[in-house]
Amino acid sequence: MKKVLVLNGSPKKDGSTTMLVTNNFLKGLESTGEYKSEIINVSSLNVKPCKGCLSCWGRTNGKCVISGDDVQMVKDKILESQIIILSFPIFIFGIPGELKVLFDRLLSLLHRYEGLPVPEKGPMHGFSFDISKKKIIVIPGCAWSDWRVFEPIEMQFDCIFGKGEYTTIFAPQIRTAVAMKIRPRFVKFLTKYEAAGKEFAEKGFLSEETKQNVIKPYYSDAVYKQLVDSFWEIEDGAYKESLKK
Repeated sequence: MKKVLVLNGSPKKDGSTTMLVTNNFLKGLESTGEYKSEIINVSSLNVKPCKGCLSCWGRTNGKCVISGDDVQMVKDKILESQIIILSFPIFIFGIPGELKVLFDRLLSLLHRYEGLPVPEKGPMHGFSFDISKKKIIVIPGCAWSDWRVFEPIEMQFDCIFGKGEYTTIFAPQIRTAVAMKIRPRFVKFLTKYEAAGKEFAEKGFLSEETKQNVIKPYYSDAVYKQLVDSFWEIEDGAYKESLKK
């Protein structure tokens, strides 16, 4: 059975709204009986910050000089898995801090920089291991409707994995839709991610039609603006109530 490793970068762990998308994708992926997934909550790990010494690119031949944390375990699971899913909310147009700290410590998985020209489409570093048989899926979620909010994320992963060498499943509006608990519509909203997971299991990729479907916001701009306004009315009301205590 093929292994699927999910790195959940949300500090909310199981309460992550983005993980609702990811779990539905996994449901479709596992429906064929060929895949078994493991989810790691990054914020539960013990990960010490990278020192930037570059020893893993030279003196220690891929081994980090920092020990006594969970990074080697994560590296081993990455190397053992056929599919790696990075699931996270967007924080100020980037990845959450805990996930970034882990990424920094995984530097040894990238090929060291040797002064070569930057490739036009390929990864800027390349990898120190054979990644050709692995599938990388990036699932970022946020409250925004406009797909352009995902562009900084896409640029970063283009640098890491190479343009077109990984799959993106953007999840717009997810934060507010979950917070407002619009159950019937929300359940319908999630079914497209389950269908995408099944398609990926069967084909090993997502069609352009599916890619466009998963990025398309469920709510119109006008309806979604009302939802967002209602969300902030609730939040502002809760704050005012807290001042009375």
